[in-house]
Amino acid sequence: MNPGPFDASDVNAPVGLANFGSISFDPNPLVTVRAEIDNQSGKVVALSFDYEDGTLQVQAFASPKNTQILTEVIKDISENLIAQGSKVTEQSGPFGTELLIELNTPEGDAAMRIFGFEGDRWLLKGSITGKGMDKLSVKTFLEDFYRGIVVDRSEVPLPPRELLPLTLPEGAIVPRSNFDR
Repeated sequence: MNPGPFDASDVNAPVGLANFGSISFDPNPLVTVRAEIDNQSGKVVALSFDYEDGTLQVQAFASPKNTQILTEVIKDISENLIAQGSKVTEQSGPFGTELLIELNTPEGDAAMRIFGFEGDRWLLKGSITGKGMDKLSVKTFLEDFYRGIVVDRSEVPLPPRELLPLTLPEGAIVPRSNFDR
């Protein structure tokens, strides 16, 4: 098992990756990649990886040097979800403390896992939904995919918990939005 996710400066980090700015990954023909775009700002705020009806969504955040923020972030997420009527259970997982969530959505109940990994001045938050919750082969594949992600924090000063910038690679296919008409 590899020890990732990796920092871009790590000599053991994979190379030859698809680069989306602060997040890079090894392209896999079995995985569909979606950029999640904020409707108001038009900025890419997360990447989602779909594999066999399971989804891994990732976001990279700035964190202070020599300070761990994952515990605080997990607690805040838990409190917000509980306030929205979701059932949240804290458990230990392959990346440390994680949340197992039963989301109360207008479409019905849905399950989700939220976890994170802290690097040097960054936090990579991951969430798994769909078949990645109950089908072992999908869960394992998505966890291994997460382990292979490389985060490039860069030297740009950002406040803690600020999203690290994501960009679409040149030649990426982007569906038309209502703004393009």
